[in-house]
Amino acid sequence: MEGVDKHAVKQFLLDLQDHICQALEGVDGKAQFQEESWQRAEGGGGRSRVMTNGAVIEKGGVNFSHVTGHQLPASATAHRPELAGRRFEAMGVSLVIHPENPYAPTSHANVRFFIAEKEGEDPVWWFGGGFDLTPYYGFDEDCIQWHQVAKAACDPFGEQVYPRYKKWCDDYFYLKHRDEPRGVGGLFFDDLNQWPFERCFAFMQAVGKGYTDAICPILNKRKNTPYGEREKQFQLYRRGRYVEFNLVWDRGTLFGLQTGGRTESILMSLPPLVRWEYNYSPEAGSEEAKLTDYYLQSRDWLGLGPDKARYAVFGNPIEHSKSPAIHQQFAEQTGEAIDYSKQLVAVDGFSEAVEHFFAEGGQGLNVTVPFKVEAFELAHTLSPRAQTAGAVNTLWLDANGHLLGDNTDGLGLVSDITGNQGWSIAGKRVLVLGAGGAVRGILQPLLEQQPAAVVIANRTFSKADDLARQFQVFGAISAAPLASLSGSFDLIINGTSASIGGELPAIPASVLAADSCCYDMMYGAQPTVFLSWAAGQGCTRLADGLGMLVAQAAESFRLWRGISPELGPVIAAVRQQLA
Repeated sequence: MEGVDKHAVKQFLLDLQDHICQALEGVDGKAQFQEESWQRAEGGGGRSRVMTNGAVIEKGGVNFSHVTGHQLPASATAHRPELAGRRFEAMGVSLVIHPENPYAPTSHANVRFFIAEKEGEDPVWWFGGGFDLTPYYGFDEDCIQWHQVAKAACDPFGEQVYPRYKKWCDDYFYLKHRDEPRGVGGLFFDDLNQWPFERCFAFMQAVGKGYTDAICPILNKRKNTPYGEREKQFQLYRRGRYVEFNLVWDRGTLFGLQTGGRTESILMSLPPLVRWEYNYSPEAGSEEAKLTDYYLQSRDWLGLGPDKARYAVFGNPIEHSKSPAIHQQFAEQTGEAIDYSKQLVAVDGFSEAVEHFFAEGGQGLNVTVPFKVEAFELAHTLSPRAQTAGAVNTLWLDANGHLLGDNTDGLGLVSDITGNQGWSIAGKRVLVLGAGGAVRGILQPLLEQQPAAVVIANRTFSKADDLARQFQVFGAISAAPLASLSGSFDLIINGTSASIGGELPAIPASVLAADSCCYDMMYGAQPTVFLSWAAGQGCTRLADGLGMLVAQAAESFRLWRGISPELGPVIAAVRQQLA
């Protein structure tokens, strides 16, 4: 075990606990941490320090633990089979601070060291840790300052350390079941042993010491901000997300419980008061809505400035939009400096929101349901494909300040089918299910591929017939009632809302041939209802609309930035997020 000094690590952690407690007591000015020492029957123990009902801190805990054992729990060996049969030591300082004032953010930090030893073999060891910030009412300056301290801690260890561990933090502190981040991030690292022991230890110390440099100025700035019952109730509601993450996703919580750690200390991170409200959504455009629309986004907080172009997607609902993640990856891939967010817009407030966005320096918007027709009416100049579709999903200003509108949905569909999937449209018989706005947006680009025939089938035949008549000028297109479909098709595209509602129209199985391609414009973590039906009929050439989503976003990006990003890596990354 030459060069591995676990005793030095333990002493640093004990000193760090003292330092953090003293700093936070200084910020609070009233309460002090109460300490309780504990021992673990299987080996080890710790010091739990808790502050309650302070002038600033409603509840906070700063814990030190040093746990030992002869056998690791399942959570530790599941992905590291080489650890089986080794005795172990795990030590660290973990803290969560819940302020009283809703304008003061909750903060979390953790630094830890793990070592597993076996007679006659080299020890397996690593460091982990980080710190992250969870605001309820956001302030740019707080987020920037938090990340400045994080970057300063990382800089002596290499220029790629901060971006790597910032991204890891964004990915780790993510509520998959809510499809949203827990906060505005910071740093997260684990399994750190690639450097020599002393360098790894030095990095862990830098992160541990950085926490108070990051949080104390923010608490001092926000602790006296006036607030009322509305703000307090919103804080309690958002604390629910904190509880959900810690109990459902946090690996440290699982490790502590599975190793027989002290339950009171492990669950110290939970806030004293919290509430849940069924199907709650903040008022569009409010400060509460701004938390998720603006702050809880994957954002380069150190890159904000006048040189960074602002883009966004407007919709209602908007919570599950993947557009910010997609455009962020486009920006990283191409080196373009952009800031992209999603914004919930009131159903009757679209035009005002668009006007405000561009007046504040915004450069481009994506538009999703239910605003595509309103965007069409709002644009001063329309592209030919937008004019034909009667809907707009992309807005931007020209050099004279005129609002331009385009529709990239159809191009995205064709790009995905012919490029990503490698399926041919030219000369093929195509069946399109549905006759709503989504289908209207794809018909012209689809017909421009010169299929042998396009047939629109819909529950309400008159809607399908109206669409077919409108688009006859672009190619061979007709309509048919669902029940009267005859013959098989080379390509079947589902443009209905069946995948959302979970109920598929009665589609005759006879429309499928042995080598038919089935495409659903919707997408999800699991196969859609339509694709499940097609697979059940023996169809093997299946695809959902995720590639379409990325492709239409890429076309918007090209219109705004003049550069076309690669689609494959982005599709793969978003697909992984859905898993």
